[in-house]
This record gives sequence, C-alpha cells and structure tokens, in this order.
Amino acid sequence: MKFYVIWKTALKAILKNRRRSFLTMLGIIIGIASIITIMAIGRGFQKETIENLTMSDSGDVSFELFFLPSNMNLYNSSMSFFPDEDLRKIRGIEGVADIYVQEATDDLFSVELQGREGDLTKQVRFVTETQEPLVAGRNLTYEDEVKQNKVAIINSETAIELYGSEERALGYGVDLNGHLFHIVGVFETRALTAIEQLTMLESEIQILNSAYEKYFNSDERVVGLTVTIKEGFTPSAVMRDVTSLLTDEGSMNHLGQYSAMDIGFLIDSTALVIDGLTYFISAVAGISLFIAGIGVMNMMYISVAERTREIGIRRAMGATEKAIKLQFLLEGITITMIGGIIGYGLGIFLAYLVSLILPFSIAFDVFTIILALVISTLIGLIFSVMPASVAAKKDLIDILK
Repeated sequence: MKFYVIWKTALKAILKNRRRSFLTMLGIIIGIASIITIMAIGRGFQKETIENLTMSDSGDVSFELFFLPSNMNLYNSSMSFFPDEDLRKIRGIEGVADIYVQEATDDLFSVELQGREGDLTKQVRFVTETQEPLVAGRNLTYEDEVKQNKVAIINSETAIELYGSEERALGYGVDLNGHLFHIVGVFETRALTAIEQLTMLESEIQILNSAYEKYFNSDERVVGLTVTIKEGFTPSAVMRDVTSLLTDEGSMNHLGQYSAMDIGFLIDSTALVIDGLTYFISAVAGISLFIAGIGVMNMMYISVAERTREIGIRRAMGATEKAIKLQFLLEGITITMIGGIIGYGLGIFLAYLVSLILPFSIAFDVFTIILALVISTLIGLIFSVMPASVAAKKDLIDILK
C-alpha cells in the first residue's frame, strides 16, 4: 500500500504540471515512435523476403533439387536424372506434398575439352546469329543458320587455352561431344561482375541453333525437381531427408551428386542481414531517446528545486530518504512510460501509413511492445536517479532555513 501511495503522489505531481510533463514526454514519444515504425517496416520486409525465398508462384513452400553429374557429357545424353522410381521414393518422404519436374529448356550446355594444359569445362550457347565484338575472324550469320553450317565462334580465352593465340584458332575445329565444329571467329572475353558471376553463366563457345538441333539430342529432359512441402513441416528438414535419400538410394548417385540450396541457411542469413540493418537504423533513431532522457533529467532537477518546501514538510512528518527518492524516481519512470506507450501507438499508426505506399505489409511482434516499455522505463530510471538522490539527500535543517 505504501508503494501505491507514493506512486499516487508522484502521479499528482505530474498532472499538476501537465504542459511541462507533456513537453518532456514529447522526446520520448518521437524516439519510441521512430523505432517502432522502423522495426515494423523491417519485420514486414523480412517476412516478405523470406516468403519470396521459400514460396513458389502458386504460394506453396518449396525448394529446388538438382543433380550434378561427374561427367558433363551426361547433360547431352537421353538419360533421365530423376527416373520414376526416384520420384516415387521422394513422394513417400514425410512432409513432401508434391513434386514438379524441371526440364532443360534453356540455350546453354556444358562440354569437356582437351586444352594445351589440361581438361577444360566450357559453356556452349546456341544462337541464330551473332554480333559479338571480334578479335579475329567473323560472326555467325543467318545464312549459316539456314544452311545448318557446323561453324562456331569462341572467346579469346578459350582460343588461347586450346591453340595458344586467337589467330591460330581460326580454321581449326572444336570437338563438342564428338561433333567437330569449324572455328570461324574469336570474340572478346568479357569480364563478369561479382553479381553476374553468381547469377549467370557466360558462354565461351557459340554455335548455330539449327546445327544444334541437327547434330545433338535436343529433346527436353528432366534436370531438376521442385519439391513442395506440406504445411507445418520445416523446409530445411524435409530438404535434408530428400537429399539424403537420393544420395543413398538414388538411381544416379554413382554418376554424380545431388544438391539442393540450403533453405535454412539462406533464410537465417537473410534474416540476420535485415535484422542488422533494422537495428542499426533503429539505433540511429534512438539517439533522440538519449536527448529526451537529458530533457527528463533537466525537468526532474527543476521539479526538485521547486518542491524544496514539499520535501522539507514530508521529511518533518517522518518520510525517509528512501521514500523521497522513490517518489521522484516514480515520477521520472511514469513520465517516460506514458511517453513510451503513446510513442508505441503513434509508431503503429505511422507504420500503417507508410505501408500504404510500400509493396509489402508491415509486421509487429511482442518483442517491439516489450522493447518500447523496457527502453522508456530504463530512460526514466537512469535519468531520474541523480535528481531523486539530490532530493532525498536534502538536509532538513537547510530546508527550514
């Protein structure tokens, strides 16, 4: 009951100076509102990003699985990397809802070549004609396409690796999985940026689409799987079960290895980066809370100076130093807590307003509520300790004088 009486006295003192108390709260309100708005937007962006990473176009949570053959020539064979028997086993794994096969429909494939200093793996693209910046020779033309000519152009790096120089490569042939193509041109090797190296493959050899269809097996074949996960199951756990099954029992496990993107690692890494950015921006916005805390301390010192007679009367009536200190501490904490609650509400309102112009929804969690209350309470406690101590240590004799 004593604590309640002290807190009630502190609340009356705050209400007695409403204008000054509100102006003191204003810094807390702005600071908390800024942090809550930033964190709500950050959480929403994180949620949207993770959903985009784990969901397919249909909205299902899924992951992609690929077979990486030891011999690149298997890419051009009629062999199925995921036969029906493997698909039946995968469907039997707990947590697997469905499987979608991915077929080779792109215009790029890999070949193994014998270079001057060892084996080379090169990317071959089939085109209708080319307009590459040349170092030597000519480009592939539409006339070559019509005639189904077995001609090719290669980049300067491949020319040097195969024949020692760009000029010497002209007139020679390049063996593409048993088919000899005549080299008619050498184009510049383009340096890829760091992002391009992660997101695309640069073709080192280019041949004609008509020649590819004539001399290679161009039938579509399965090269990967999209595994859809049942609701309630952890994507990374299902992914590990599927990969382990194929590694141990897959029909092609002796000819290469199965690989899937680690969804758990990707999600955790993405969430960590977004959280780091959110907390950093929130910390910058939190500087206003430090300034607001100084404002609270200043108000409390003024309050102590103005209420010297009140302190003396309470001391004369038997109030202890601890009770006096607790009263002023409660005043500071109450001001900042009220400011924190108002700031939280304002932050939610601002976040919803901002979300109207964003392509994703905002998100709140219990952590933001706790954070707002804890920060505002700590500011009130830390910045009211010194003024409260000054009030509690005032000497009764000096006050009476």
